[in-house]
Amino acid sequence: MKHKQFEEWLQLSLYHELSEQERVLLDNHLTACEQCRCNLDELKKLHGTLAHRQSVAVQESLLQDARRNLRLRILAGAAQKSLWSKVKDVLDRILAPPVQATLGGVAMIAIGILVGYFVFKAPSEKSLAMKQTAAMEAGESQITNIRFLDRDAQTGDVEFTFETITPVHIRGNVNDEHVQKVLARTLVSDQNAGTRLRAVNMIGTQTGQKQNHVPGFDAEVKSALVSALLHDRNLGVRKEALSVLRNYLPDPVIVRAFLQVLANEKNTGLKIAAINSLDLSQYENQPVNREILEMFKNKAQSDDNNYIRIRAKTALQEIQQ
Repeated sequence: MKHKQFEEWLQLSLYHELSEQERVLLDNHLTACEQCRCNLDELKKLHGTLAHRQSVAVQESLLQDARRNLRLRILAGAAQKSLWSKVKDVLDRILAPPVQATLGGVAMIAIGILVGYFVFKAPSEKSLAMKQTAAMEAGESQITNIRFLDRDAQTGDVEFTFETITPVHIRGNVNDEHVQKVLARTLVSDQNAGTRLRAVNMIGTQTGQKQNHVPGFDAEVKSALVSALLHDRNLGVRKEALSVLRNYLPDPVIVRAFLQVLANEKNTGLKIAAINSLDLSQYENQPVNREILEMFKNKAQSDDNNYIRIRAKTALQEIQQ
């Protein structure tokens, strides 16, 4: 039997894949072959090292990204192949080679004209934002892999990319409802705290552009800001959300969110910012008035922070005068 066969059997023997007859032949060979004995020892050491090596836990988000990218590449490759293959097969069947060459030249000219038209044609920013958010408006509920490219604090113009099913590139104004909705969904779904902070900061840019009034929020945007204020794990995101929302008081939904901050927030600075934002005189004739008074009475008596207790007592005394 050839020596190479015994070398192949060394690996199989470690996995108990040899028959009884093959194992006997290998054992007899090992007694006489020093090289194979050394190789077997090395293989045993390698298997021992691998057996003690801990497996690496892969994050689910990375697996999802990898699956999505693979699916997109497969679909893109199939589409490119199918289009040209169909055209080429038809031409091969019905046209002679000289005619094919002529038509091919005409097709190349036509393609060049079309490419030049789409490359050099400058669509408006508004239509660009409308088209590129079509996938999101069609039902995509989660924004991932957002990358901020540019921002003009003076005009409110922002530029960023994000992914739903396919990569999307946005250039528009922060006051545009489509831009705001993308930022809102980023705020509640992105895993990166820095990205969420930039998103809420960009949403707040329109507040800084106000003249005589603060522009209104879409319900989805307001809901995302309230969710960030009450539930985001990052303190900076919660503070920025509160800073934006306080400009929209005395909206009842936002008032109740501020009351929840007073009741449940662990950070004292955020609680102080919330109570300082609530002016009791603004709510005397509103349905939330009773809820606010109850919260202030509770904080005046039992809050752990001395400033909050004094602030609540002072506010109650002012409305009783």
